Amino acid sequence: MSGLAWLIEGAVPGDIVRARAVKRRPRFVEAVVTSIDHPSASRRRPPCPIQGACGGCPLMVVDESAQRAAKKRFVVDALQRIGRFPGIPVDDVVAAGPALGYRNKIELTLGWAGSRPVLGYHRAGRPDELVDVTACTIGDPRLAPLLAVARDFFLSDGRTTAAAGDRHETARLVLRASHARDQRLVAFRGAAGRADELVEFARVAAAADPGLVGVVRIIAAAGRRGGAGVEAIAGRPEIDEEVLGTTFHVPAATFLQVHPDASRRLAESLIEAAGRPARVLELYGGIGAVSLALARGGAAATVVDADAAAITCGAQAAREAGVPSAQFARADVSAFLTRSRGAARPDLVIADPPRTGLGKGVALQVAQLRAPRIALVSCDPATLARDLAVLAGAGYAVERVTPFDLFPQTAHVEALAWLRLSR
Repeated sequence: MSGLAWLIEGAVPGDIVRARAVKRRPRFVEAVVTSIDHPSASRRRPPCPIQGACGGCPLMVVDESAQRAAKKRFVVDALQRIGRFPGIPVDDVVAAGPALGYRNKIELTLGWAGSRPVLGYHRAGRPDELVDVTACTIGDPRLAPLLAVARDFFLSDGRTTAAAGDRHETARLVLRASHARDQRLVAFRGAAGRADELVEFARVAAAADPGLVGVVRIIAAAGRRGGAGVEAIAGRPEIDEEVLGTTFHVPAATFLQVHPDASRRLAESLIEAAGRPARVLELYGGIGAVSLALARGGAAATVVDADAAAITCGAQAAREAGVPSAQFARADVSAFLTRSRGAARPDLVIADPPRTGLGKGVALQVAQLRAPRIALVSCDPATLARDLAVLAGAGYAVERVTPFDLFPQTAHVEALAWLRLSR
């Protein structure tokens, strides 16, 4: 296995460890630590008491500067190993805002640990097991009262069985906070119990948190992003948020980045580098905050996303802000690009796809637009490298990649890549 990269769960950069291979793949090996011979000098006592059990924050055992250095290496390694890009400039990871207490949304599972009901996160290395969570160190502190009341309500008096079902079922509890307003929202996914019980929970939760604006049930639907239905239990099914100077009424199931300060820094970097394009096409654009900001600067912008609720949210925000040059299209991105062949060429294409990347054939469709510039935002270095390789093969030069620390304490990193049409 000489020359293969090893992805070792339980190790951090600088550790010297013994590891056991779990899966062998053509280009890398997945492994787990069996012992740490020499710990990294950057290791620390994690600020969360359940970090070792919970699988959510594996990098919390090292300081934030070491985390960012590791995340840059993740990006560089993926570009070199998967994308075959030996010399693309990769900037240092950009951080903004707090490294703890930053998540404006946390999603917990209501289920079982043996015969004991729990409300928590999946266990590290054992995603079929749950770790009970009384507080989340990276969650917005304003969500703490709602977490406490949910635990009191659902983990007692037999309500767990009603809410989560039998021992083989689980329900998801989503707690969401507005960054710009004193507002919170609670959503349930999965087997969420009887309607009368959820109405009672809404009453108790509202008494615990005067900023609670709604309690809803999310009914999942198929799709790469969004597409879920929302049933209001009490209050309203959306939360007000301000993003890049525009107010949005964001539906409960609609995607929004969980670190408001860091995501704003990324968006502002993109807008600054974009200059003043006349025509902008934003793919997987969600509520379209970036396009609205560019449209206020004079661009004619089109936002495309498969999530009907996100598109409706963005279109409403554009109307309320008086920005008619921003248009919104609810569509599968590939289907939209197929239908749009022959349309006016955009000056800038922005794409912010899900973790799985642009999707089958979409990178080539984007390249066929022949836009002078592309800004590709990715939350997975491997899929970023794959998509960049396709675009580079179709005539685009990758100018630079800037990673952003949108998920401190975790192994995830967001990256913004700029491409220019070269042939």
